[in-house]
Amino acid sequence: MGSLPPALKKIGVDVRILCPFHKCCQHLPVRFLKKQIIFRKESKNFPSEIGVLKDRIYPVTVYFLKNDFLYLREGIYADEKGNYQDNSLRSFVLCHAASEIEKSTKWKPDIIHAHDWMASATCGYINAKNELLPKSKRQGSLLTIHNLEHQGIFTHADFTKSGLPEKYWGIDGFEHHGSLNLLKGGIQHADKISTVSPTYAKEIRTEQHGHNLEESLRFRGADLVGILNGIDETSWDPMNDQAIPHPINPAKPSLGKGKCKDALINEFNLKDAQLPFFGVVSRLYHQKGLDLLLSILPEILAAHDASFVILGSGDENQENEFSDLADSFPNRIGVKIGFDDSMARRIFAGSDFFLMPSRFEPCGLAQQYAMRYGSVPIGRNTGGLSDTIIPPSDKNNSTGYLFDKADQESLKFAINQALADWKKKKQYTQMQKRAMAIPCTWEAAAHKYKDLYSWIAD
Repeated sequence: MGSLPPALKKIGVDVRILCPFHKCCQHLPVRFLKKQIIFRKESKNFPSEIGVLKDRIYPVTVYFLKNDFLYLREGIYADEKGNYQDNSLRSFVLCHAASEIEKSTKWKPDIIHAHDWMASATCGYINAKNELLPKSKRQGSLLTIHNLEHQGIFTHADFTKSGLPEKYWGIDGFEHHGSLNLLKGGIQHADKISTVSPTYAKEIRTEQHGHNLEESLRFRGADLVGILNGIDETSWDPMNDQAIPHPINPAKPSLGKGKCKDALINEFNLKDAQLPFFGVVSRLYHQKGLDLLLSILPEILAAHDASFVILGSGDENQENEFSDLADSFPNRIGVKIGFDDSMARRIFAGSDFFLMPSRFEPCGLAQQYAMRYGSVPIGRNTGGLSDTIIPPSDKNNSTGYLFDKADQESLKFAINQALADWKKKKQYTQMQKRAMAIPCTWEAAAHKYKDLYSWIAD
């Protein structure tokens, strides 16, 4: 939402954003409109206000939905006690407001583009609204699935508070194995569905990657497409990034990479900067497959001279195990628990290889950042990793390494292959330069989304 809307605006789409006015947004300059949007909850009016961001630095109009009872909280979806119990209502109020936005703003979109489970019920509200309108005045809907694992599962009692027609409950609607599944309802009701990479669009129709929604996605297969996310090449520019110690010239990366690597080695008090250096920037979570790295690191370090640095947080056990390994190999492994954008950029800039052994990866941006900064990626052959990394089997075009199975031996084989190729300096440098040269702007994605909007409108 930070990058796609401006890219769409540049190619002539009148695009605007609606999101909740969360507590973390309260400091922003917002002008609230007079006309409220009323959500009917159990025969009672539930009013919300629409605010407009006054910051002219951002090129796209941003609307905020203000309802302090629902959104003025410390967390977005949860707090220290867990998920908010009224998340379904918070979703319904947002989705209903999106379908009625013109009542407050006097601007009526032709298409509502909803993202993930929190916004997916919008597609149902649009269809309920369209049933009462002539065809010429109906709106279209697009649902983008960023991560199918998160679905918004609640109860039928929650659904009855939505104001959606009862007929939208059922196998061809929001019901899934007796529960309310907001993402499934969006899949059933959206005019078109997209995911964030072509390979992920294929994978989610399978039992292995479908998270129990593969039947619905196969049913909607003709309307399901994959569009690869881009990155902001202005923000992620190795020649002008102030967060890294030295610019990196994509045409001659060795000098800049070497200085960035030296600085990172010193930052983590690691051994010889002449060794191959592997970086990780990730959530520490089952999806990301870093438990596989944990299990083979001692063996890798016993067999090879190499260094590793890990920046991440998440699963407490993984945090502790990585920290313990850093204590056991203080000159070879550096670990920082947490997230730090500047440090992430320094890792992309200073590492020779970037590890991403994900069990599934809808798109993945980290491998694209890494390649942009000259860190050759090693990823599992899944989702967006498959769509962005060209393996050594294509010798003249390779930009990184892919392995097929999510197991220790496959990851170890890929790392060993990378270590062997790193010794062939010319071959490695050519791969590095190809990785840095891959175009990854949002412009291509924006054109594909514009085409998709046109198909919906027709």
